Amino acid sequence: MTAPRVLAALVLAAVLSGCASSPAPVADRGDRAAASGSRYTVQKGDTLYSIAWRAGLNWKTLASLNGIGPPYRIQQGQVLRLRATPSRVRTASAPVQSAPKAAASSSKARPAKVSPMPTPPPLKGPLRWGWPVRGTVERPFAGSGAALNKGLDIQGAPGSVVRAAAPGVVVYAGAGLRGFAALIIVKHDDTWLSAYAHNAESLVKEGAPVAAGASLARLGRGAQGQRLHFELRKDGKPIDPQTVLPKGGA
Repeated sequence: MTAPRVLAALVLAAVLSGCASSPAPVADRGDRAAASGSRYTVQKGDTLYSIAWRAGLNWKTLASLNGIGPPYRIQQGQVLRLRATPSRVRTASAPVQSAPKAAASSSKARPAKVSPMPTPPPLKGPLRWGWPVRGTVERPFAGSGAALNKGLDIQGAPGSVVRAAAPGVVVYAGAGLRGFAALIIVKHDDTWLSAYAHNAESLVKEGAPVAAGASLARLGRGAQGQRLHFELRKDGKPIDPQTVLPKGGA
């Protein structure tokens, strides 16, 4: 696993907590605690995008808060700031170019091998979205209230293939987030991310470019049966997928 995976993992757990299934066993990384407070220590398997997702942040904001520029490398044991301070606020659109320094506070933390995170190829025209799996929407998007759901829960047939809703690159693929089983996050451009949770099996690896409709995973069993939890984020904010997906259902 590459180092940039930390940020994305933190964000997702906080965002998807309203629809979590039973925790899946993890072999290559520990379960992540929910992102809370003002700081987070990068763990093995984290990426910038996964941490930002769990913390409810735009990944560009998270990078800017911590002085992380392209290619957005992070290291195990590094302490990341999750909240801005008046004297250190930077705009999300202009992250600095310097690489982050590994945290020296933990003697047990070992720097992880890092490599540049791939970026999606330039898009030719606007994004065209497609449904990620065939099935029935069991729980619609709800941005607030008791029925809070920051995505769609789609009931499907056992073993159904989960597909990329639009072209992009896989920036997180793992089972390190408690309650989401095999989770995949795809970066489509600097604005859009999509997430696919409760999968039984991942069919892609981090860094893999994917075309629209490409196979990502196989549908797993959530708390209410075979279902996919699907989210879209625009500049870090949850968007109702049904406002951009083709009309007529999955």
